[in-house]
Amino acid sequence: MTKSLQRFLNYLRSDKFYRLVLVVFIIEAAWIAISAAYPQAFDENYHFGLIKVYSHYWLPFFTHQPPNADAFGAVARDPSYLYHYLMSFPYRLIELFTKRQMVQIVILRFINVGLFVWGITLFRRVLLKAGTSKALTNLSLMLFILIPIVPQLAAQINYDNLMIPLTAVMILITFKLTDQIRAHAVSIFDFSYFIGIGLLTSLVKYAFLPIYAAMALFLVVVVFRANRKHSVRKFFNQLNESWKSISRPLIKATLIILMVVPLAMFVQRDIGNLIEYHSIEPNCSKVLSVKQCMAYSPWAANYKRHTKLVSSGNAVSLSTIFVYPFQWLYWMWFRLFFAVNGPNGNFTNYPPLPLPSAATLILLIGGVIAVLKWWRKLFRNNLKLLLLLFISGAYIVALIGQGYYTYTYTKVLENMNGRYLVPILLLLAAIFGQALSHMLAKANTRKALFAAIILLFFLEGGGVITFIARSNASWDVENKTVVKVNDAARKLVKKVIITGREKYDSHLWFFN
Repeated sequence: MTKSLQRFLNYLRSDKFYRLVLVVFIIEAAWIAISAAYPQAFDENYHFGLIKVYSHYWLPFFTHQPPNADAFGAVARDPSYLYHYLMSFPYRLIELFTKRQMVQIVILRFINVGLFVWGITLFRRVLLKAGTSKALTNLSLMLFILIPIVPQLAAQINYDNLMIPLTAVMILITFKLTDQIRAHAVSIFDFSYFIGIGLLTSLVKYAFLPIYAAMALFLVVVVFRANRKHSVRKFFNQLNESWKSISRPLIKATLIILMVVPLAMFVQRDIGNLIEYHSIEPNCSKVLSVKQCMAYSPWAANYKRHTKLVSSGNAVSLSTIFVYPFQWLYWMWFRLFFAVNGPNGNFTNYPPLPLPSAATLILLIGGVIAVLKWWRKLFRNNLKLLLLLFISGAYIVALIGQGYYTYTYTKVLENMNGRYLVPILLLLAAIFGQALSHMLAKANTRKALFAAIILLFFLEGGGVITFIARSNASWDVENKTVVKVNDAARKLVKKVIITGREKYDSHLWFFN
């Protein structure tokens, strides 16, 4: 038993296991990309529609609402536009060769799968640099790709698939700057990347802003701790020395462009929105007429809910602010592991498969307990892990704050989609995983046994298996071969996987 567990642990830390993670993920995501009916549940028609809007323009800046774009909200002032603009270029190329929409969609889905694979490789570097062992890093990646929503998100057209790898890039840059500040040798190159790539990432999805702000604040604290006296002056002196060390004017010009162009784009959209509309993402009706905004279905639904709420006089009680975070946490867990139908099934939600979702609760509860017990050992001499905690905390607080604000507007629990947590799930895995490693002491056999049990739980229905087990022919594209293959997979999965019921009467399942 001990030898078997040791061999398992050795396999976990090997490059072979990491390559297996990538292969499994690509198969999962490719399966969904090819077989899932359009549009998938995570606003795929919205993102594809905006890509087509931008495909008619060479620059992403509009002085007014583009024609036939009301269904996508106030496009001219949308702070999250860069993904759609960039994806419009492969779309233009694809359109030259085929006008068949489903073919176009599948190709764009595969580009998104590629972006997500890039993100996985980058996050592996993040975890290793944060002090996570190879075995724990590889295991975390495998569990991550076995969360049902992860391959489903990667396999559709969605701006999260670009935000995720860029978030990892920004964390790696912040790691480098942290080391440089502590060594009193800041590189103007890495500082330029931090400014330029960070601002561009926020234009991919403005939800990156709290992560970016947390990174910047963290670096400010590191600067003050590293240079007790005249901290700011010393920091900029180091930047100046690095700048002077560059002899080639072309490189200097490139660095200036890298900072100035993204800054101008950020000012044009985000700062412009703040000045004119007092919000980074202004309400559609502040930019367009109510009639125009009613064509944008999410805005129209919330507008009707708000109108009904105001007329009823049944406003949200202030006391709900104490209950809301627990509701939020429940729905985030649920919507990381649930299955959701496509348009043919009115996007019906189905409950998670029991074992993977239960294993996650074990990891979450055990991880929180372990972090509270071992926090000094975890963070005292590991600034990189502390940064991951700071980023995750800031992002979660922002998500809860935004969700609660929407709740007070509509009195409907929304903005609670598990996919919103995907950019920080591996950061939490690094924190909880290292804490659990301390809790399990130095006994490798104990760690290997725990890892094997958790992995077996996830394999009992995780990843694409949830999508297959809960689906039927209405989820598939209209292709006889696809339907036939998926039907065969559904029959096989239901024989070997504990699927549980599709409906539960327990009050724990709030959606029933």
